[in-house]
Amino acid sequence: MANRRFVLANGRGLGLSGLGDAAAKRLVVLCHPTPGSGMFDPNPTITSTWGVHLIGLDRPGYGGSDPVGDSEPVTIERRADDIAEFLERTERVSSEVTGTDFGRVGVVGWGIGAEVAMSLAARHPRRIDRLIVVSAVAPVASEQSSPSSALECLEVSRGDTMESLIARVSELMPFGLDALGVSLDDPALGRLGELGRLGRMLREAEVQGAIGVATDLLSRHDPGWVADLDRITAETVLVYGEDDPVARAYDSAWFAKRIPHARRATVRGSGRLVISDVWQQVLQHVAPRHGGVPPEFR
Repeated sequence: MANRRFVLANGRGLGLSGLGDAAAKRLVVLCHPTPGSGMFDPNPTITSTWGVHLIGLDRPGYGGSDPVGDSEPVTIERRADDIAEFLERTERVSSEVTGTDFGRVGVVGWGIGAEVAMSLAARHPRRIDRLIVVSAVAPVASEQSSPSSALECLEVSRGDTMESLIARVSELMPFGLDALGVSLDDPALGRLGELGRLGRMLREAEVQGAIGVATDLLSRHDPGWVADLDRITAETVLVYGEDDPVARAYDSAWFAKRIPHARRATVRGSGRLVISDVWQQVLQHVAPRHGGVPPEFR
């Protein structure tokens, strides 16, 4: 469960999970998949010793975050702006109270969370200096796209509303690994604690019912955020698992064409949980240690 609560200027509350070293100057935001609360750490053993303060924010309707208000826009851009407001106000308070200035930050996004991360980097380029995009599915399908049980791929039509999507998603609860698009033979599931951490993330994602997933799906249905991708100035790496059943090479190439100087990395032997497989390399990119060399994703 989120261990803090942050209230936006409009009065809507966000659940906040702090991971890693709370005293570390380097701050990294982790944007979670659908369905997913902000409490998931891809590899706590690595995070706890890296010297990074990792923050996960529950999106509206998940975990400790309030649903969006009736008059609020339900878009990827709005989710990115929620994070930007948190960063700006947190830095201002930290500077006034402790003199701490964490400056520009890193951001990691997985699945639909990667769309929020890209939008954050595009809309607030002075805030974000390093970006990792993990397993993001292009908003424009191709012949290479394949059917998937992943909830982020649930088809949304023009006639869908929040209420209709809640009803459809509710029929698919409780959420299992298939909701994330994770295959039961994914090699990462053999890692100590991985299955338990994923299970806790999924249970926390459904404490308010289906409204979090419904909000994500409505947000993704509006592709307006894509137009801003060429404004990204952060050093960007697009990370995909070679055996990912949801996101494929086409998706990686689609985003690479739109994000300036983005580097692509395909990890052999990895599936949907590639973020856990290469978490050390991810951290080396977004929170590089002194004298560290650019990470090799393999």
